[in-house]
Amino acid sequence: MRYRYRLEERRERKNALIKLIRRLAIFALILLLFYTLFLFFGGRPQLSQESLKELSFIASEKSYQLSFSKPVKELKLYLLDGEEKREIYKIQFPEPQKSISLTLKAKELGLKDGKANLILEAYAGPLSKKSYQFEALVDTIPPKLSIVDYTSYPLLGGTGAVKAKLEEEAQVYILHGDYKYPLYSLGNGYYYGLFPIRLDVDKDANFYLLAVDRVGNTSRQSLSLNVKQFKFKEDNININMDFINKAIYPLLGKEGEGLSPVEAFKRVNEVWRSRDVRKIEEVAKNSDSRFFWDGAFLQLPNSKVFATYGDIRHYYYEGQKISESRHMGFDFASIERSPIPASNSGVVVFTGELGIYGNTVIIDHGMGLMSLYAHLSEISVKEGQFVKKGEIIGKTGKTGFALGDHLHFGILIHGYEVNPLEWLDPKWIRNNVLRVLNSQ
Repeated sequence: MRYRYRLEERRERKNALIKLIRRLAIFALILLLFYTLFLFFGGRPQLSQESLKELSFIASEKSYQLSFSKPVKELKLYLLDGEEKREIYKIQFPEPQKSISLTLKAKELGLKDGKANLILEAYAGPLSKKSYQFEALVDTIPPKLSIVDYTSYPLLGGTGAVKAKLEEEAQVYILHGDYKYPLYSLGNGYYYGLFPIRLDVDKDANFYLLAVDRVGNTSRQSLSLNVKQFKFKEDNININMDFINKAIYPLLGKEGEGLSPVEAFKRVNEVWRSRDVRKIEEVAKNSDSRFFWDGAFLQLPNSKVFATYGDIRHYYYEGQKISESRHMGFDFASIERSPIPASNSGVVVFTGELGIYGNTVIIDHGMGLMSLYAHLSEISVKEGQFVKKGEIIGKTGKTGFALGDHLHFGILIHGYEVNPLEWLDPKWIRNNVLRVLNSQ
């Protein structure tokens, strides 16, 4: 009996031990599961793919904007040299942050030109460290930029052209004030671009050519432009209640309800105008890198000019100045609902209603050059359609902020309306655009 008792006691102890082991195993599995979920759902700081890709290119000096999935307290950068792991950069933050700006200087980090194996460690707290090992291209030599030719004496409100050459592939821009305009590759190291001589940039602002290579090194050269000044026409225009009722309130629709005559006019002339200009700039961002146009641009046939580029208009209501605007194109008028030919060949990139411009068509002629046709009564082309020079795209009208039937014709350089008169002149195109393009 004693033997049987001891045997049963041993069995019970063994079963209890097995149960304990099972419970401990289950508990460990639960802990492991929670830890895995903790890591999976943001326990470790995840670096965005865009940030990691950007870090893979290291220039002589370059600023980076890193984006993490959770706030980071500390960053460390290591260089792998064979079996050796050497810390080359460290930064700690008083307050953890998800978006981090930092500047790396290759020579100060001890990096040489060529490929480098790096490790980035991001620390967010206990059990919250993430490491990224990646290969980076180190290049400390700025691109060799040379200016081939450019428009030396552009007109205020007009268009300039520039051609440059580089010994390596790069992105090239014209800088003027706060604005930046791209140049396009012609092949064999040549780059070419058009740029506007804006009316809203300080006349003393310099023009620069900027080249940025694939890792972020930059070269800059100034352009000695002598901008020819131009005195623009100014008009004082009296606005009355009849005009507000006929042109402004109908255009605003429900948006005009409750607005006084002055408020309604300012809403169209200022708020809408700014909004519509931004829309045009947005459309113009994606110009084709090819030339579609050929020769001088066409004027609306049998038309007269009723308003010119740069006209300054001061608006008065009951003797008080209430607003002003600048006319940024040419107004052509012929017979009512006149057929409108495409002024040059290109791809239609916008059709539709556009606020003060009414029914509008925009054609891309390539390399940042576009033409704009506004106030149309009828549109006969579609977005994405290639049109040939002279092909009918619509009919004149008075849609938008227009009382009489006419065509507002604009030339856009990277979304900014420049003086169209230059582009109607074959001699000007030959001497200022094609000459620069064909220079060696």
